[in-house]
Amino acid sequence: MGSIPAEGGLQAKVAFVASIYGHFESFHLPYMVLLLQKGCEVHAYAQPGEARQRLEQRGIVCHDVPIQRSPLQLKNWTALRILTKSFQAEKFQFVHVHTPVASILGRIAAHRAGVPSVLYTAHGFHFFKGAPFLNWMLYYPLEYLMARWTDVLITINSEDYERAQKFPVRKKVTYVSGVGLDLQVYGSGEGDNEIAKMMGESRHQLFDLPKSDNDNPSFVVLCVAELNANKNQKQLIEALHHLGDQASDIHLAFAGTGPFEQTLIELATRLEVRDQVHFLGFRREIPDLLQACDVAALVSYREGLPRAIMEAMAAGKPVIGTHIRGIRDLIEHESTGMLVPVDDIAATAKALVQLRADAALTVAMGKANKDRIIRYGLPAVLREMDSIYIEALKEPGIKPFPSELQTGLTADR
Repeated sequence: MGSIPAEGGLQAKVAFVASIYGHFESFHLPYMVLLLQKGCEVHAYAQPGEARQRLEQRGIVCHDVPIQRSPLQLKNWTALRILTKSFQAEKFQFVHVHTPVASILGRIAAHRAGVPSVLYTAHGFHFFKGAPFLNWMLYYPLEYLMARWTDVLITINSEDYERAQKFPVRKKVTYVSGVGLDLQVYGSGEGDNEIAKMMGESRHQLFDLPKSDNDNPSFVVLCVAELNANKNQKQLIEALHHLGDQASDIHLAFAGTGPFEQTLIELATRLEVRDQVHFLGFRREIPDLLQACDVAALVSYREGLPRAIMEAMAAGKPVIGTHIRGIRDLIEHESTGMLVPVDDIAATAKALVQLRADAALTVAMGKANKDRIIRYGLPAVLREMDSIYIEALKEPGIKPFPSELQTGLTADR
């Protein structure tokens, strides 16, 4: 594959900016590889972190910058100076920024350094329908102002796309179907029933379930998410309690860690459902957990376009989710899952019972999800990003990313 020439015959140099290196590793490594395959020199800017070494092994040039997630931290001024100086020295052809604070610092630095093109992926604006007033007061004006130094604003859900149309972006606002999911990791469809059967035999070990007979098997609802206030796992625990004896065979499994773990353990204990709530901790075998569960759930207050739900869809599972931006982009109510209002305990309990009682419905929803998720798969998203990068590099004749390299280029969890 030929390289993309820049001034002086050198290969094009491009940069990615985010708060942590793990963000690139989890979400944007396929994009970086795409550009490396085109002959670009790819740089990454983020806080120091253990993911840096793995990115460097891929051939990515990494720069440690003390970007803080809180916009009020004084270290962000230092980060801005470092970014500006480095951008001026490197003379990038474009910069692709991510995450709220890092994207603001990156765009200011790119403007100061005269970078020809700036791309920004909004993974979910902090202002949205139902967001706290403070979020609107702080983040909306900043994003509106930063749009003047943004050539392409990439959105990943319909609400953000519609709102961003009002921003004074230099070139365009566009929509991309998420960050790209390697669908093959979660099952291609053939033989999935056999896999599920095998998993069923060991699911009591995966989820630490009590032994149950075949006539009354456990019904497992899996939530893959950090245990924090936004992910709102308490809604599921309270719904389980609301059902009382109706929920004796329903088990909640939480894969993840976070600051709310002890709070959730205490809530489950106080509501006397602790034996049915399983805290799995940090887990890497998410595809195995998804194959072994009956239903996936995510009842957050705020999401951009949640990967956890896309993974469940790829595994052919129905989803219980809150009726919010990002989740409703993925799940169609009563077709691929159940959408419930935030903090509506009765509606959540009803959804749990309905899916537990109707095996044919859960199977049909799972199959529908496998069809629906294709547009969010890595090959489809890479094609969308390829066209955006070609335009940013002002080289419309560049060959697209080869199809034989589209599979398998997914980030490690």
